[in-house]
Order: sequence, then structure tokens, then C-alpha cells
Amino acid sequence: MPIAYIEHLNRLYRSLGFPPYDWTVNLDAPFTPLARPLDRCTVALLTTGGISRRDAAPWNPDARNDFRLDAIPADTPADGFQVHDNYYDHRAARADIDCQFPLTRLAELAAGRVIGAVARRHWSGFMGRIYKRSEVVEVHAPALAASLREDDVDLLVLIPACPLDHQTAGLVARVVEEHGIATVMIATARDLAACVRPPRTLFVDHPMGNALGRAGDAAGQRAILARALALAVTATEPGVLIDDPSDWGAPFEVFYKETTREYQSRK
Repeated sequence: MPIAYIEHLNRLYRSLGFPPYDWTVNLDAPFTPLARPLDRCTVALLTTGGISRRDAAPWNPDARNDFRLDAIPADTPADGFQVHDNYYDHRAARADIDCQFPLTRLAELAAGRVIGAVARRHWSGFMGRIYKRSEVVEVHAPALAASLREDDVDLLVLIPACPLDHQTAGLVARVVEEHGIATVMIATARDLAACVRPPRTLFVDHPMGNALGRAGDAAGQRAILARALALAVTATEPGVLIDDPSDWGAPFEVFYKETTREYQSRK
């Protein structure tokens, strides 16, 4: 069974003496069909994994309500990134950025004519603890949608990295879809995705930080990304959540770091 992240986090917060967290719950979802066939679509990526170019400032790894959003040129080399995020295990992403930000795999699918083109800009942001959900929905997600329109993007693939990122990325996906651009979220927390209900979700039962698979497994990463892209074509109703057939092949546990002073004092 997939890890029950909501149950795990609620239990953790109770143990810290915190009130119950008010998770976003949506019963429906917006829906924008692809405007053209997938092999003619321009596709962009969004990662929430604290990933920045090496020539940019690093992310605050314990970020809270940080609305920074970096534009990442499509020609950034795979070894041109750094990762700073304490909310998930990013050892795999540091070894192979395509585990969490599959720019190389997307370029390969464009070369194979699975998609029409890679967008000129991709995005890294909405990472860490974002509690001001109304500001995401009313200000920052619409601004991202405007940038995507400037780049003639037809489809945005969102890849959250930590538990709360799933809520934030799902909200961003909903807003982008409301602005007329199709989205797919690749999730590693099934219950969190089902709760926030983005327009389309591919659930991959992998550890967080390995949404696309293991470091060095180019074929596996490419296959997962291709299935996510295909979901944008095959989904016929809003809020669809599909289980990816990939198998991690071994049990894994929740990796989760709480950064409140109350929790750190118990260490």
C-alpha cells in the first residue's frame, strides 16, 4: 500500500502539541484539454525540489512561505545544478538531477518526436513550507501562468518533492489549468494528491526525491515521463489520478524533517 502521508504527518503534529493541520480538500478540478496533438505540444517542467543553477543563489533549505520562482533555461546542462532542501532526501537528485527535474529526458522525448518542443524556460520554486495558500492561488500561480503563455507552453509537468510541496504544486496546477494551459503532476504521495485534486496526476510509488526513478536509470526515467505526458492526452475527466506501473522493488520509509524549534529540541 502507498505510504499514508497525511496520517503520518497528522500523527507527528499531534505528538508536537500542534493543532490539526488544515489540509486543502477539493472535490472537483478544473480541466483544459490539450490544444493540439502531443507531438506538436511545447512542454515545460516545474520542480519544487530546492533546485537552482550553480550560478544562482542557493535555496534556503528550511524555507517557509518563500515564493521565489527561478526561470531555468532549457539548455542548462545536467551538471549545472545544485540542490538545497531539507524536506526530502535529495541524494539521488544530487547524483542525477533527472530523478526530480527531468530536463534531459524531456529533450530526448522531443528528439524522438513524442512531444513537439521543449519550452525555452522551465521553473524551480514553490519549495519548502508554504502556508499562505491564498497568495499562491491569487498571485504567484497566475504570474507563472502568464509566463507560460509568453513561452507558448501547451503543457506543464509539475514534480513536487516533499509532502507539503504536493499541496502547493497541486494548487499551482489547478490555477494554471484555469488559465487555459494543461497540466500533469507526477506525485509520490497518493493521498496528498487525491486531497488537493490537481487536474491530472500520475502517482509513482517511489521515495520522495525519486519521482522519475533511480539515479542513472535513463530508460526508467524516460518511461515515467512519457506516461505522464500521455496522461495529458488520455485523461477525459478532471481530477483523474492514475497509478504508474513502475515498481520501486524494495520497501522504503518516510523521510521527513520537521524544522520547528519544538521538534529540534527533542533531537
